[in-house]
Amino acid sequence: MRHLKRILLGLILLLVAAATLVFVLENRQVATLVLFGWTTPQLPMAVFVSAALLLGLLASPLLGMLFYGRLRMQLASRQRQLVECQKELARLTEQPTAD
Repeated sequence: MRHLKRILLGLILLLVAAATLVFVLENRQVATLVLFGWTTPQLPMAVFVSAALLLGLLASPLLGMLFYGRLRMQLASRQRQLVECQKELARLTEQPTAD
């Protein structure tokens, strides 16, 4: 089973590499991008698309970690509130009732 997984992984990587090669060869036309007055040098379109893909692959985990950190802080706050409420409940249940 382990060998089959390795073979499948190798085939998938080979297909991705072939698709990338075809993409680069098909998108060799030269382009220039202008953003806020800044102009890039003339490069093949595949360079710009690949750069955008890599930036997205880097930005996604960073944003995910940011949101995960915020959720962890909220969870810690809720856990502190829960402990305080449990202490308050224990204190109130220990008090004698005024009948």
